[in-house]
Amino acid sequence: MTIFKSEVPPVPTSTESLQEKILTSIFRRIDTHPEKIALICAEDPSIRISYKQLNGYSAAAASFLYQRGIGHLDVVCQVLPNSIEYVVFYLSVLRAGGIVSGASAMFTDFEMQRQFLDSQSKCVITNEENLDRVLKAVNGCPKVTTVICVRSTRKPLPKGVFSYEQVISTPTVSIPKYPYNAEDTCVLPYSSGTTGSPKGVMLSHRTVGTMLSVLNDHFERFFVPSFADEGFSWATENFCLNLPFYHIYGYGLMNQVLLKGATGVVLKKFDKAIYLRTIQDFKIRTLFLVPPILLFLTKEKITDNYDLSCIRNVVSGAAPVGEDLCKEFLKKFPKAKLAQAYGMTECSMACHLPKFEKSDVQSVGILLSTFEQKILDISTGKPLGVNQRGEIVIRSPSIMKGYLNRPEATASTLDKDGWLHTGDIGFVNERGETTIVDRVKELIKVKGLQVAPAELEDLLQAHPDIFDAAVIGIPDERTGEKPLAFVVRRENSRLMESQVQKYVEGKVSNYKWLAGGVRFVDEIPKSPSGKILRRFLRDQFVQDKSSSNIVQSFSAATFRRLVAQKNANRDANMNASQAIEKPNNNIMNGRGGLTLKNEQGWNGSGGNLATRSNNSATFSPVLAEVSI
Repeated sequence: MTIFKSEVPPVPTSTESLQEKILTSIFRRIDTHPEKIALICAEDPSIRISYKQLNGYSAAAASFLYQRGIGHLDVVCQVLPNSIEYVVFYLSVLRAGGIVSGASAMFTDFEMQRQFLDSQSKCVITNEENLDRVLKAVNGCPKVTTVICVRSTRKPLPKGVFSYEQVISTPTVSIPKYPYNAEDTCVLPYSSGTTGSPKGVMLSHRTVGTMLSVLNDHFERFFVPSFADEGFSWATENFCLNLPFYHIYGYGLMNQVLLKGATGVVLKKFDKAIYLRTIQDFKIRTLFLVPPILLFLTKEKITDNYDLSCIRNVVSGAAPVGEDLCKEFLKKFPKAKLAQAYGMTECSMACHLPKFEKSDVQSVGILLSTFEQKILDISTGKPLGVNQRGEIVIRSPSIMKGYLNRPEATASTLDKDGWLHTGDIGFVNERGETTIVDRVKELIKVKGLQVAPAELEDLLQAHPDIFDAAVIGIPDERTGEKPLAFVVRRENSRLMESQVQKYVEGKVSNYKWLAGGVRFVDEIPKSPSGKILRRFLRDQFVQDKSSSNIVQSFSAATFRRLVAQKNANRDANMNASQAIEKPNNNIMNGRGGLTLKNEQGWNGSGGNLATRSNNSATFSPVLAEVSI
């Protein structure tokens, strides 16, 4: 059996609590640099907080939670955009012994209520912009006893809602010790898969703590030396925190800034000018981003208005990036090194990272410390060797405990030997580097031959008149399936369907040609992490086919309508406030959980879908939050 192991020596499995791990680093930074700035608001850089203030505010907020009866293993859900306050509350919940669960600030009240109920949230933290929806959702959640609001105006809050100012003004009290266990859940993100209902991913102090140690080891071993020519110090380095904190990618980067005592510049939501100004003014040398932002930096003319010469390392994750787009980026930013990374919520963030030695536009780097990997044949499940394509499965102490209340979903993803089945297709080369090809379930079968949508999407995005693209398979009696492309033309382009098809035919084998045609759309629907939501494109195709229409515009309104329709169909016979029976007291320690009346209505491989959008969103409405 071929098992690929990390070339990096294993770090010790973490046994300390997550709050102890982070606070120890914060105290160290306070001792060495008492006024060191921890976080800066990108929208208004005059708003900032030092590590000393962060410690004080979070201690006060933890005391408030304790006095409200919120403590060991109680869930606190943050319905907040990225902000300084988000980090304050994150630390306060950990200090109180609770569990942090993040939800998209763009959720509908139904989606919020579903997560509050599923997670048994006892407290919800939000801001004025989302307060009405939160209160509407909370009405059906008897477990929620406390609502806290971060205000942006002086308007009085509804009765029973506490303000952020009131919370951080609470006198600090000593919180009694509780029976800590390294296997206790401390973070409960909801999976960002692209189908079905969201699932709570149970991450323990052990899993998250070990992942943070793994990342620290990798950054010290490979990242810091990459700045040998220019010098590097965590104490003086600034990082742009624009990825959503409720998503594991953004969450992991936020923790890394705190652990290393660096400064994070926090973007509430993605704004072109603010993002570029942040890179320019704060001399951000390393960017951690998702493909839509890489696409933006590469192709948008507005970038020419800013001095971005400081960029040295760029890491793209959450979804694959095409080789042609990478090469175009590197041509535009010749001083930068570009590489891809790979991970998922279920492994506490990352399992593969680059060595930062040179640009690598194909692989996602090497296995991180503590990780093992197998490549399994898609048909037989047998392990494969070097340069053979199959499903990637991984194992590490940082792998999740399982999905909350979803034993069947857990069993189908995490086997009895601890191997996590990612559902991604890839291979390992002779140097131990892994390349991701596509998702197992997204492969298009043409006459039995496999066509990876990502390959065609990379090819299409390399066309000078194409801004973005997505490819799906549609049924065909003769071939089984055939590829259909959805294309976003660049501004002022008059590109025609026949031209796109001819372009593809000159590049790939005939079974990969766009026999299903080309549809020109306004935007490609994507999740907050940048993954293409192909099911909405499939739904649109089926709907238009049944009504004899042809898709000519996939607008923000169209996307919202499809999401609303899908939610309505899925939940028509389900009352969210009655779906959960009496909970088991051992919900968060792996010895019990919620019993669902309608198991089928909640199960699935789904993820967080932001269904509320802003019509002025630049890209897909789903990405209007923070990451485009």
